[in-house]
Formats: sequence, C-alpha cells, structure tokens
Amino acid sequence: MIRKIYNLILYTAGWGLLPLLVPRSGNDADFRKGRFGEYGVPVSQTGEPRIWLHAASVGEVSGAIPIIQALQQRLDGSSITLTVATYQGFLFAQKLLLNRIQVLPFPLDFERTINKAFNRIQPDIYVALESEFWPNLFNLLRHQRVPTVLLNGRLSDQSAKIYTFFQPLFRPIFTQFQWLAMHSQNDLNNVLKLGARPERTVLLGSSKYEGLLAKIEPQKPAKWRIELQIPAGIPVLVGGSLRRTECIELLEVYRDLKEIHGDLVAIFAPRHLERLPHMIQWLESQGMPFQFLSSLSGGIERRHASIILVDRIGILFELYALGDLVFCGGTLAPIGGHNILEPAAWKKAVFYGPNLQKVDYEHRILTSHDASFVVRNKTELLRVWSYWINHLTDLQEHGDKAFEALGKMRGVALKQVDLIISTLPKKLHAHCSPK
Repeated sequence: MIRKIYNLILYTAGWGLLPLLVPRSGNDADFRKGRFGEYGVPVSQTGEPRIWLHAASVGEVSGAIPIIQALQQRLDGSSITLTVATYQGFLFAQKLLLNRIQVLPFPLDFERTINKAFNRIQPDIYVALESEFWPNLFNLLRHQRVPTVLLNGRLSDQSAKIYTFFQPLFRPIFTQFQWLAMHSQNDLNNVLKLGARPERTVLLGSSKYEGLLAKIEPQKPAKWRIELQIPAGIPVLVGGSLRRTECIELLEVYRDLKEIHGDLVAIFAPRHLERLPHMIQWLESQGMPFQFLSSLSGGIERRHASIILVDRIGILFELYALGDLVFCGGTLAPIGGHNILEPAAWKKAVFYGPNLQKVDYEHRILTSHDASFVVRNKTELLRVWSYWINHLTDLQEHGDKAFEALGKMRGVALKQVDLIISTLPKKLHAHCSPK
C-alpha cells in the first residue's frame, strides 16, 4: 500500500516539477529524454564487470571521479556508466569524463522508466553516492539480484526522521546494501537506526576530497586575476555558497571592512542564483557599485567596481584560489554547511559560522590542523577579518596547514574500490588487477 502511495506522489510531483528541474536550452532535450530512460545513443555493453554509479549533482560527480580512476586501474576492461540527476551535474560530468566512461541522465524513479534504463545498462553492481535512496530502483535491483554499495554515505538527522516515518518503504533499501561506507560517525549512526547491517557499515570519509586535489590547476589564479582585472597584491575577499541572510550579512561585513582596507575586492557567490536580485536590491540601496562575473570574464566590461557578483554555476572552486579572506556559507544561516574543504585545496584558511552539522567531519579535520576559524555571527566575522586583513602573511601559514590536512585524507577511493570488488559476483573477480 505504501509503495502505491509513493508512486502516486512521485508521478504527481515528477510530472509537475520536471519543467523546473530540466532547463529548456542547450542540449537539454537529450537530458530530458534520458530522465525518462530514453537514451538517444547506444548504451555500451562491452567489457566486464558492468558498473553503474549514480551521482546526484556536481558535488557527487566530484566524489565519483577518483573512484572511477581507481576502478579503471583495478578493473581493466570494465564498463562503467555514471548517471547524473541534475542538468548542471550532467554537463560537468560530460566535460570531465565523457571520453573515459559513459555518462547518462539518471532515470526518474517511475517503475517503467527505471526498467528501461536498467535493461539498457544491465549492471553487475550498482553504486550510489552520498544519499540517493530511490524505492522503485532499489526494489528492481533487489529482484534482479544486483548487489548495491553506498559510498561517501550521508544521512542527516532530519532525513533520518523522514525515512523513519516511511520506514516500510525505505528500511529494505538500507538492509539490502552490501556495504555502506559512511562520511561521518553521525551519518553511520543514522543508517544503523534504519536497518543497515553493522558488520557491513564502515566509516571511510569521502573520496570527494581526493577529487578536489585532482581539480587543482595551478595556472587558474593568475588567469582569473587577468580576466577580472585584479592586479597582484590587491587583497580579495571571497564569500562562497552564501545562503539566506548570509547573502546580505557578507555584503555588510565587506562594506565595513572596506573602510579599513580601501582597495579590497570582494567576490560573492550565492548558493542559488535566485538570491542575486535580493543582493542587487541591497547594493543599490546602499549606493555600492557592483558588476557580474559573466560580464567581466567574458570581456564585455572593464572592471570598475570592487564588488563582483557570481552569476554562473560551477566555478566557485576556482574562484576560491583568489581569496585572501574566504568564507564558506550555509554556516551562519542554519543550513549545516557546504564544502568547507574546497578552499583548502588552494592553501586557503577557511572562515565559517557555527552551523556545521553537515560538515562536522571536515570541520574536525581543519581544526585539528589549526586551519580554520569559526565565528558566531557577522559581528565577530568583521572583528576577526579586521585583524587578518593586516596580517595576511601570517594567515597564509594557516592556509598551508589546510592544504596539509586535505592531503592526509587521500586513499579513501582505493578503500572504496576494495569494497566494490569484494561485492562483485565471484565470476567477475578474474577481471580484477592486483593492488
């Protein structure tokens, strides 16, 4: 009965939200069809084993990359398919992986749709990344006796409460995983409450951070300084993944900080672009000039303002490379945090607020290396930045420690691949290369 209710809700919500989830520009037509299991290109079936990985969006794709690299080293000749749920994540994966593996849109969890996708991919194993638990898909995998593995596993307290409420629908998913490699102790505790087998649940952290190191391109900082016309020696403030009230709070901090350091340039990237009009309205009310990153990086305008608003998706990681003062959002606002380790890849010390439920593991890593600073509110952020703006050389020492902390997190992907190989049907173990 509960599955029928789920399918009814899914069909109603899925058809209603799809126009919002899938844009109508570029190559979105193929993506839209793919979400319904209609793949315009032949799905490759050459090679064994056939591995189906699924990543929801850009962040999960970043975590998939080092896993895919390790799989290709250990399983020479394997057939790897990566499905991605969001359009931006799909484009990101195509750009980085299209010549190495097969990248497809993730099918919506309609029974007919996932059956079509399954019959095309024909996986020997299914690997989910982070928190992708789709009842109809997992029901199909269970009946087809395809083993499943969860990597970089996340399950927040709030999500755990929802899944507990619908336990008849979701408990079979957590009991069916052959391995659950969780991101943090809190994530691990939550999946155990939902039925995951303790002997098959391990704490490994996340391969996403190995992906960060692989994404570093040393020439990027100089390239962006040229494109944004920021001379060397000019200090830069970067506010990344800003949520809710942070979008204005960081602007207020910058306004007051600029009185101390008049040549300070600021780059602000809201997590969701629909927050830009709110930020623009505030800036105009304050008489503070600003420009859009797309106009500057496209060469349409010369930079005349000290404030740059990021109106593009997928480039924040590179922009962190410019920052002398770096704030990671979703932490003053009660969100729980976003990827606070991205700046560490560029040897940047990180500032963030106290709401760290989603990034507690990363926070502990950074604080253990004296590589980050927690502030309680915008007033405290202004106070500490008023000090550090005049001591940037000393602050860089903390940035070096952040990079050192990130480097010590290598090796997760190799351990995750060991779990995948141990889960493969024994007849396919002959394809595995020695470690």
